[in-house]
Amino acid sequence: MVRALYDPSRHQFPTRRRTIQQAKEGAELRVLVSIHNQDNVPTVVNLLQASYATEESPVAVIALLPVELVGRAAPMLIAHQPFETLEINASTSRSGHIINALHQYRVYNEGRATVQSFSAISHMEMMHEDICWVAFEQNATLVVIPFHKHWAIDGEIESVERAIQHLNTKVLEKAPCAVGILIDRGILKGSLSILNNQSMYHVAVLYIGGPDDVESLSYGAHMANHTNVTLTIIRFLLFGSDNARDRKLDNDFINEVCHANTGNGDFSYQEQVVRDGVGLASSIRGLEDCFDLILVGRQHQASALMQGLGAWTECPELGVIGDFLASSDFASSASVLVVQHHRVLGGRLMSRAMKPIINDRDIPLQSMHSHAVAETTAHDSGPTWANSMDRV
Repeated sequence: MVRALYDPSRHQFPTRRRTIQQAKEGAELRVLVSIHNQDNVPTVVNLLQASYATEESPVAVIALLPVELVGRAAPMLIAHQPFETLEINASTSRSGHIINALHQYRVYNEGRATVQSFSAISHMEMMHEDICWVAFEQNATLVVIPFHKHWAIDGEIESVERAIQHLNTKVLEKAPCAVGILIDRGILKGSLSILNNQSMYHVAVLYIGGPDDVESLSYGAHMANHTNVTLTIIRFLLFGSDNARDRKLDNDFINEVCHANTGNGDFSYQEQVVRDGVGLASSIRGLEDCFDLILVGRQHQASALMQGLGAWTECPELGVIGDFLASSDFASSASVLVVQHHRVLGGRLMSRAMKPIINDRDIPLQSMHSHAVAETTAHDSGPTWANSMDRV
């Protein structure tokens, strides 16, 4: 009854969109990454490094390490020291490796990137509230969450975690900013790393149309400035359709991105004309071995271009194209980021009180309200595009 009558999230509802596309030029890119498995760290670090942190346009990383609560202990949100590195032992192995890897990213990007790490100890069914609350309080522009399937080194699905799938669905509904689901196939590529300028990172943006594709292209355009990133925009057009007026907003935005990359030899734009969903799937299948990362919007406008592709969708949280890219039909080693722009009207941000952590070295966080945050070592044993699109 109390839950039905009292909604504590009302004072935490964003008053404006938080997206990469609508961010001011030179604004800090604030990315919250939720890391459940240390095997995902190399791909996450590559994604952050490709985000192109500079002194004029820095990147702020908010790392959230979820720890499933065991027993009746109270949930806690723990903030780690920004500059700490942890000694790895049996009790801190997972969190320690993750925090130390992010510390190396921060050191390499000294003066251009910051990292703040949190451990959220909570029941899995409530974990989405921690992710959304921290994203709101830390003014995140983008939340990156892991896909619920994990690949083995031979390319087969190693494990499926339905609890994470349910968690991702809730985050998509209630996130106070844009959201990206990261399908990590990094293990299939070995030790590829663009940190320290070791390798080129080949990124593709699949563009069909709509606000989600605009957001994914905005992120890709941000990456295009990195000297070790090649960006390819692949736009799919329906054969025989009128592209003069119906696609004006898409055309204007793509033209703006192409103009900004004039003279960039690592940037390319191409168009592929297809007749139906079968042709679209065939065209996408031709990209299987071309890229390290593929960006795509989660949802697209109803079109003959999508006809027949949604009949066998296994993961609705990815959308039609994202589900195809994550399926066994797409035999690729490329990781995929499925992006959803900020749904302002898509539900209110949830919040809940947490038991305070009494510590003589508490780290104060502004506006923490009922959440208690304390500095400690990590442990695992505890518990629009344009304004005219605003109507979408």
